[in-house]
Amino acid sequence: MESLIKQLQNIMRGDDLSGTVQYLKQMIWMIFLKIYDAQEEKWEILEDDYTSIIPDELKWRNWAVDHKDGKALTGDELIKFVNENVIDGLKKLEVNEYTPKRHYIVWQMFQDASNFMKNGTKLRQMINALNGKDFTNASDTHEFGDMYESMLKDLQESKRDGGEFYTPRALTDFIVEKVDPCLGEKIADFACGTGGFLVSALKHLTAKVQTTEDLDLCRQNLHGIEKKSFPYSLCMTNMILHDVDNPNIVYGNSLNKNVRDIKDSEKFDVILMNPPYGGSEDEIIQMNFPQEFRCAETANLFMAVIMYRLNTSGRVGVVLPDGFLFSTDGAERNLKEKLFSEFNLHTVLRLPKSVFAPYTPIATNVLFFEKDADGTKNTWFYRMDIPSDRKAFSKTKPIKSAHFQPIRDWWSNREEIQDEEGNYKARCYSRKEIAEGNYNLDLCGFPHKVEEILEPKELIDNYQSSQDKFVRHVTDLLKELGQSISNPFYSPKHIPATTLSYAIAEIIKLNTSLDNQLRKSVLQYAIQGKLVPQNPDDEPAYVLLDRISAEKSRLISEGKIKRDRNDSVIFRNNNGQFIERIGKTEIDVTDQIPFDIPNSWVWVKLGNITYNVGNKNNQIQSKDILKVGSIPVVSQGQNLVDGFCENREKVITNLPLIMFGDHTRNVKYVDFPFVIGADGTKFHKCIVINPRYIYFWMTIIAEQLRDRGYARHYSLLKECLIPLPPLEEQKRIVERIEQIFSLC
Repeated sequence: MESLIKQLQNIMRGDDLSGTVQYLKQMIWMIFLKIYDAQEEKWEILEDDYTSIIPDELKWRNWAVDHKDGKALTGDELIKFVNENVIDGLKKLEVNEYTPKRHYIVWQMFQDASNFMKNGTKLRQMINALNGKDFTNASDTHEFGDMYESMLKDLQESKRDGGEFYTPRALTDFIVEKVDPCLGEKIADFACGTGGFLVSALKHLTAKVQTTEDLDLCRQNLHGIEKKSFPYSLCMTNMILHDVDNPNIVYGNSLNKNVRDIKDSEKFDVILMNPPYGGSEDEIIQMNFPQEFRCAETANLFMAVIMYRLNTSGRVGVVLPDGFLFSTDGAERNLKEKLFSEFNLHTVLRLPKSVFAPYTPIATNVLFFEKDADGTKNTWFYRMDIPSDRKAFSKTKPIKSAHFQPIRDWWSNREEIQDEEGNYKARCYSRKEIAEGNYNLDLCGFPHKVEEILEPKELIDNYQSSQDKFVRHVTDLLKELGQSISNPFYSPKHIPATTLSYAIAEIIKLNTSLDNQLRKSVLQYAIQGKLVPQNPDDEPAYVLLDRISAEKSRLISEGKIKRDRNDSVIFRNNNGQFIERIGKTEIDVTDQIPFDIPNSWVWVKLGNITYNVGNKNNQIQSKDILKVGSIPVVSQGQNLVDGFCENREKVITNLPLIMFGDHTRNVKYVDFPFVIGADGTKFHKCIVINPRYIYFWMTIIAEQLRDRGYARHYSLLKECLIPLPPLEEQKRIVERIEQIFSLC
């Protein structure tokens, strides 16, 4: 299949098609028509009264097959026939509510179809290449979905569609295996894409089939919803190829229906999903959900849909990003509280990041749960590690069914497992423990490698010692070389463990790494309160927090920011424990405090001293930008575009701001007038504190923040703990850092 796709692409490249989208759209309708014709030949044999929706002269077999008799269409004649007869003819097919779905799909597929080929000879070459593939062969046709998914990766990259990627077949098969749908149960995927979960469910059920009635029953009970026409068409075709002649696939948006109006007849026994992540839904969509579940994040809304559309004793296997597990406030926290109260979340499978390579590096998890009025009693977490024979999964080395065997072995005989470093790989947690942790499900996760940052003096001493050693080697070796060259009778000394090239390379390596290491060391030293002395005359940081609170109240009253019901205060009690107070609730956060700070400092959360201004009111669409002005547009990846915005009111003037986005490699500090691009970049406005200090703090932990997915989710980022000095000391720290960095 991959060879066929490459062959077709090479032919199209010679006809000057412009880019991936045209390549794919050209192949889609041609491959569909070829496959559909093979399927119709089968229906004609099995059904005496079968009537095709496609007119005879437009069937693939009647115009595309070259019988080597010199009569096959080619050149301009072929181009004209395809444009005027095939494309236009199939677009104008008559369909209505009574049209069988296996026929309706033909009309659906051709509504957006176009022939981009201009050279009829090359179009004939493509047709002949397709005719060399036997789509009546079951093993070939069942590769249809996988073939298209590899093509969809290219389409995704060209269109930059965020949050949509395609689930490896080994993963869908495993999830279906563990949810174990039975004959007669209604099965659904509310964002079915090309139908991967439905195909896996069909394979699983087919193994249980004993009669033709059983087979009909399992085909009738597969349901899917997909809101985009392209994957919808592919899903329909995929199901038809798997002998589901009238697929129950709905073209629409699962989030459009008010969840409070869902009837029992609209509920399902089994739900299998990998919903899109990172999307942003409009407020009109959010209104379909209770207030406590409303948010823009698409995956969260789908999670609510799942819970409302699950039958009594129903079962679920759903793939969700790490962000859902980490978050302890807002809609995500409320969804998790409902999950543990009304459902039994019995297993959480932590997946390696590279499972979805090359589509996305986002870390994901599989949640297995079932409807249960008593709620969850205990939840098992299991971390799936990368196999020892590779560093990561990839497109050429994808995840396979065999990689799930250790989980299968553990599943039926569960026990706690610790890795060599003492971290839990598998462990059971009670509902009480999880509730006490404010429903943070980041448990049995992957160990995060913590970079050792030495204090500046130790770092400099180590550098000088290592440099001196290699400089001595270079000096000694050059002396030996000089003696050997000038004196033919000289016997060179042996200098152990090095050569001249090695010693010079080590010096270069030391010099290259020093600047970055020294900057990190200085920043770490600064945020621990060791870079400048404390002044007893400074206003203490806890007084500064009162000023910040007063300023936030003013901004809330003016409607500039929303009230955060999870605003918190962190203090040390008489027992020396660090306690976080949220409203009337107090949580011990002592184990989250990474190091000691001076007495005049306090620990705070980022969300308590900053607010995110990357919102819809400040975003400017690219179509509104006229490249004739001087106000920069700042967008993801720090691309600055000289442009002028027609709506001058949207220009941000309350500067400075700190920028940190999902695709941002480094934290940026912006202190010039600019416009926010409409791409999800996060801008953090500081409240009554020195923004350069916060910027330096974010710089030192930026890599960790990105690794944990905090760049994508502001709700997670604002939970990060910051050591906050008095305001005057913040200024002194910033001045000293900048002095030192100027020397670096």
